[in-house]
Amino acid sequence: MAGTQSELDKKVLKVAQELSEMLVNHKYDESWEKAGELNGLLKKSGEELTLPSYMVDMLRNHVKSYYYQNNAIKKAHTAMSAIGHKLGEFK
Repeated sequence: MAGTQSELDKKVLKVAQELSEMLVNHKYDESWEKAGELNGLLKKSGEELTLPSYMVDMLRNHVKSYYYQNNAIKKAHTAMSAIGHKLGEFK
């Protein structure tokens, strides 16, 4: 399969690896843009990708899961800030 990958396939896999490294190394602020780049490539590519369909589906699911988890973290940060404000009322 390595010889049959299109340039778009190579780009998708490269961006997926870069996002992987960012997440494994806890670089969450930087990962947002990379996830957006991967999501954009997967959305616009459609029939242009020659990667196996199961692989494309898994990549899409992982990006979707990333966004879900990021949203959960954002909600947790908001809740923690609210708790902090409430605690700050005790003077």
